[in-house]
Amino acid sequence: MTIASSINSHAESTNPTPTKEYVVDDYANVLSDSTKQVIIDQAKKYQQTAAKPQIVVMTVKSTGGQSIADYADNVLENARWKLGKKGLDNGTLILFAQNGGKNNVRISTGYGIEGILPDGKTNQILNNNKSLLKSKNASEVDNGMQQTFQDVASIVSKEYANKSLKDAKAMKNDNQHKKYVSWGILLFLVLIIVAIAYYLKKNNNDDNDHHNHYGGGSGGGNNGFWTGALLGGILGSSGSGSGGNDFGGFGGDSGGFSDSGGGGDFGGGGSDI
Repeated sequence: MTIASSINSHAESTNPTPTKEYVVDDYANVLSDSTKQVIIDQAKKYQQTAAKPQIVVMTVKSTGGQSIADYADNVLENARWKLGKKGLDNGTLILFAQNGGKNNVRISTGYGIEGILPDGKTNQILNNNKSLLKSKNASEVDNGMQQTFQDVASIVSKEYANKSLKDAKAMKNDNQHKKYVSWGILLFLVLIIVAIAYYLKKNNNDDNDHHNHYGGGSGGGNNGFWTGALLGGILGSSGSGSGGNDFGGFGGDSGGFSDSGGGGDFGGGGSDI
């Protein structure tokens, strides 16, 4: 029984399967019944709207050595996890991992919801609740998760939940377009840096040939250093978190509360602590 329990615990951490409620997946057993009910009640309200956004809260004991961002991406790439409404990419995942006392937390957003929950906003929410989320006290962690959920839900409810399908679709397309433009600008800047690096290296080689011909010489280490620094700065400043892939749709109701996803694409942003 001990071995079976250990195997099940490992499977829940490395390859989680949605619970019956779907929006609450407490594999680390850190959420109180009241917190779970808050999440489920909000999900029921979202089901009654046209846009049907979805906020899923998941807790795991460990990310298995992965960063919480990579773990979230891997979860969201799995066909069993389809958050939000199909075609609108309006799902949000709040993921908590104990990770040996590190208490890592991440908020991942789909394209459709990223406009109202940009990385800066999700980072602010996490940092506002950081003392609770990072606490060694179980009840404080539970309070931190509930508050984090409510902070996300309040924004979704106010800015998105009552949108028409047409407006929600337009928001998703606009957010996706902005992301593509950002990556296009980044690629353009990288190409410029590469061109400058090539020019500097070529010019330095010509100088070295000249100096070596008459004696003496100089290294090109400084050019390589500054090129690397420029590339690193651009790539670092351009990061907008990482979202999962394959966020999907909101499922139907059968009985008390049983939910699931429904297929679609996901690729927004996110942040973590």
